[in-house]
Amino acid sequence: MIEDRAGRRTIRLEANTYTIGRHPSNSIVLKSPMISRQHAVLLRIVDPNTGNFLFRLVDGNLEGKPSVNGITVNGKRCQSCILKHCDVIVFGGEVRARYHVVANVSDSTFTRYAQAVQIDELSEEDSTRLGVSWEPSADIAQLSEEQLLRLSSFPELSPHPILEITTAGRITYLNPAALQCFPDLETQGCAHPLFRGWFHSGSWAKAEQLTLEEVTVGDRTYEVTIHLLQGSQLIRCYITDITERKRSELALRISEERYALAAEGANDGLWDWQIRDRSMYYSPRWELLIGETPGTLQPTIEEWWRRVHPEDLERLRQCMKEHLLGTHPHFECEFRIKHADGSYRWMRSRGKALRDEKGQPYRMAGSMTDVTQYHLIQEQILHDALHDAMTGLPNRVLFMDRLTQAITRCVRRPNSLFAVLFLDVDRFKVINDSLGHLAGDQLLIGIARRLTACTRAEDTVARLGGDEFAILLEELRNPAQAIEVAKRILATLSRPFLLAGREVFTSASIGIAFPGEDSKTAEDLLRDADTAMYRAKSLGKSRYEVFSMTMRAQSIALMQIETDLRRAAERKEFLVYYQPIVDLSTRKIVGFETLLRWQHPERGVLSPAEFMNVAEETGLILPISWWVMAEACRQMQRWAKVFPHSRALSISVNLSGRHFQQADLLPNLRAILSETEFPAERLRLEVTEGILIDNKEVAIATLQEIRAMGIGLYMDDFGTGYSSLSYLHRFPVDTLKIDRTFISTLNREQPSATIVHTILMLAHSLRLKVVAEGIETREQYQILQALGCNYGQGYFFARPLSAEQVTQLFASQSLPRLIRPTTKEHNPHRLH
Repeated sequence: MIEDRAGRRTIRLEANTYTIGRHPSNSIVLKSPMISRQHAVLLRIVDPNTGNFLFRLVDGNLEGKPSVNGITVNGKRCQSCILKHCDVIVFGGEVRARYHVVANVSDSTFTRYAQAVQIDELSEEDSTRLGVSWEPSADIAQLSEEQLLRLSSFPELSPHPILEITTAGRITYLNPAALQCFPDLETQGCAHPLFRGWFHSGSWAKAEQLTLEEVTVGDRTYEVTIHLLQGSQLIRCYITDITERKRSELALRISEERYALAAEGANDGLWDWQIRDRSMYYSPRWELLIGETPGTLQPTIEEWWRRVHPEDLERLRQCMKEHLLGTHPHFECEFRIKHADGSYRWMRSRGKALRDEKGQPYRMAGSMTDVTQYHLIQEQILHDALHDAMTGLPNRVLFMDRLTQAITRCVRRPNSLFAVLFLDVDRFKVINDSLGHLAGDQLLIGIARRLTACTRAEDTVARLGGDEFAILLEELRNPAQAIEVAKRILATLSRPFLLAGREVFTSASIGIAFPGEDSKTAEDLLRDADTAMYRAKSLGKSRYEVFSMTMRAQSIALMQIETDLRRAAERKEFLVYYQPIVDLSTRKIVGFETLLRWQHPERGVLSPAEFMNVAEETGLILPISWWVMAEACRQMQRWAKVFPHSRALSISVNLSGRHFQQADLLPNLRAILSETEFPAERLRLEVTEGILIDNKEVAIATLQEIRAMGIGLYMDDFGTGYSSLSYLHRFPVDTLKIDRTFISTLNREQPSATIVHTILMLAHSLRLKVVAEGIETREQYQILQALGCNYGQGYFFARPLSAEQVTQLFASQSLPRLIRPTTKEHNPHRLH
């Protein structure tokens, strides 16, 4: 008796197999969207004890695919069950049915029974009044003669084959269904495949009443119920075609085996929770995932909960609750669960709930996967993203994050104090270039370890890149603590490092910054510490400096100078000045040294001391110095055309260390000489001894090529740097220039006269000319002349002159002698 959207209806079960579902192709069509296309199968089977048939209800289709909403019988969910009288079946939603066992009734009685059921449920009295029995009929051999007479026509009308055969093997009766199903049965007799096995073995004789056998005839399978009629030597056989049932059973078994094999072979653990009684099923794989022996866990949901990490339990229960309440269509959550070895493993669990006709969840099942390795990889990726690969220290990203947190805490607690230290390794490039990058890396690793040893666990030591490190010192009592850490760092870094079997000494410059009104972000504080570090480096390295607002103002001023400097060339704000170089014996001008001035639009004329360091750091020194050289050569050519006596004069221009790092040094020299048509032999290039020492082999090769072009070479500021007397004979220089520091204190009583005399003797022994810089008094001039110095320049002879002033000088006399200054200036500067 079925009730769905089409109403109530009665279906008399006469066939062997029924398919039940929403699709019109099913034997029984159910009207509801909650029903699967093929929801269930109804199979007829024979009771071997009584010979009566009954029906088995199976969830899903004949291929073993289960329905979406399943089936319940008498309120219990099941995959398959043998139906009993008055069983209540729910297929899904509002579709339900009641199964009735009605035997030995006429068509009219069955109709009355069905009508009564549709009107109301039958009581026992009603069924007795209608003459209906729901108990299976008794054994046929025990029926009365009246009952046998009444059923005598039953075999003829039965749609199933029925036959009788004597114990000797002679067929005595075949009903129409048997003749139709087995047309060759009469001719073959007991040799027919239908009797194979059971009849000739005599197994039927050992049974008390009924025997059940399965027989295969061709591609069909039959169930033969064998009834030995006592005293008549007859065997009655009731034959049912169970081919479809066997196929369904096979499909069901294959499906169950497939599910079992998939569950066993999968890496996931399976769980099944009966929500109403809180019982739980854990698959063996689920138990193995947490290191437990299969079968040892308690079948409760609490067994799961108590193993979850306390920090993850509430989230897991919330995710499951949201799915049960219908907020999310599926359940999915990642959590840590305790393994039998005491460690925690990361798991990912997924699942889905089944709901009853009221939409209430009554069952939930799912899987659990070990994703520990995935989380370890993610943690490693995150660690690598936030740490320096070589030293293992936090990198800039992590450092800035922690610095931002420190600033936030400082805002909440104004009395708290922290400091940022910015550290740069002194002379790291020299070590890296001389010993190799591997040794340089080892040095950085060693420095990282010493920095960590100098700080507390709550402090952060980070490598920002290259040879730069930063340290965040938190929870300080006073600023002096940060200074003490800086001193401790300088002391520990002063000890030698063992690199590639060598002891290497290094030091560091440290800048310290504290939070203040003008430093409200992590970027501000790190910038302030960086500024202080550069101040420490400029004051002699291997020291620390605490940031002050004066430093920031200077930094801003330098930045503005850099901005203005980049535009100065475009605006033609640079001026070239010329300081005469005089022959000390004849007091005649033999050449000029070029000096640069900057005609700043707001600050007036600036000397190189105010902008040359910025030009060096930014690399602007290169285009500026090439412009100076080209402009000086052009100007010398202009004077040569107007004043023929100036054609013998030379012009000297300074080269910086950056020039020797460029591959286009020689091509640029050739291009300028070609463009200006200035003779190479009248050009002098001044280089410092420090440049030559730092790049010995490259410098020597380059200088030799310059010398081959006919250009003269001056070694500038000799004696103030490395005093490289041992290398002097290797460098192809023509002239030494004695630095002004030796000349400014030169008098007959000072030891500097002895130093100058020594330099002159050394230069003359190497056949080199000497130019003395910074001559400002007659006494200095006379001493140098007496010592045999070749040339000199300084305010005693002339200040640096503009091109117009030199032009006037050339116009006043053929070749000027002993120019005397009109006013005295101090500390003249050159372009380096």
